[in-house]
Amino acid sequence: MNDNDKTAATQPALNTPSNNAETHLDFSVEEREAYEYWGYLFKPDKTGTDKLKNLLRGLKDLMRVHYEPSDCNDLTPIQLAHFYRELDGNYDQLFLGTPSESIAFIYKSLGCLHSLQPLPQSTAFTNPTVPALKTEGWIMWQTIQILLGPEEHSGFLREAVQKWNITDPSTGEFFPKLLPRQCFPLEPDKHMVAWYHGVSERLRKEAEEEEQQRHVEAEQAEVRRIQYRKRREDADDNESVDSRGPAMAYFRNPLYRQDGRPTIVQRGGKRPQLSP
Repeated sequence: MNDNDKTAATQPALNTPSNNAETHLDFSVEEREAYEYWGYLFKPDKTGTDKLKNLLRGLKDLMRVHYEPSDCNDLTPIQLAHFYRELDGNYDQLFLGTPSESIAFIYKSLGCLHSLQPLPQSTAFTNPTVPALKTEGWIMWQTIQILLGPEEHSGFLREAVQKWNITDPSTGEFFPKLLPRQCFPLEPDKHMVAWYHGVSERLRKEAEEEEQQRHVEAEQAEVRRIQYRKRREDADDNESVDSRGPAMAYFRNPLYRQDGRPTIVQRGGKRPQLSP
């Protein structure tokens, strides 16, 4: 055995996802063939490969037709809720139980490109409020979710290719029905988990600061209300002399008669003179 052979024999396999999958995990013949087709679906920079992106594009096209089709090319929260529910997931609390502005905020925080669509049955004068994922936003959403929870979210995609005929937009052919688990990360990405925790902590602090600010504003509003009421009371006191005095005099004598008694108009007589 030469030195190169000794080095090859003693050097451990590179700790890449593909080597891990092929070296440390047992494949059936079908799984090996499927893995050769799909490959590991993430690049070193944690973005999806072209194969993953094409799968997600084809899946988006299917979802638009399969769930409440409309003229909109983007995926609405209702369509996403249907998608997860049909794959034995339940994200109704997120996509149906969360206000639209909050979903839009989540998309913006994650860098998921989206549009705002009008509500069903809305008029032409109604502002669009429904956040809908564009193609690149949908790809970003799925990429982040897989990195964050690979066991659960890879399962959704694996079941989707088995359940439906998803067309590869680059070839026009259906994707294979078998998508091995080894094509995805085996564990949550620690950097993505840390980033999520950081965002959660930042939002918690911002919420606390906003709550404190609301308390301060409420206290300031109460002070202004008390000050306004005090000024109003002072103004009312002044009005009793300056404004309300003449008003009371008017109601006591609306025609300003000197003796306070109605002027008698004689039948056929002249119009009485106005009091000075």
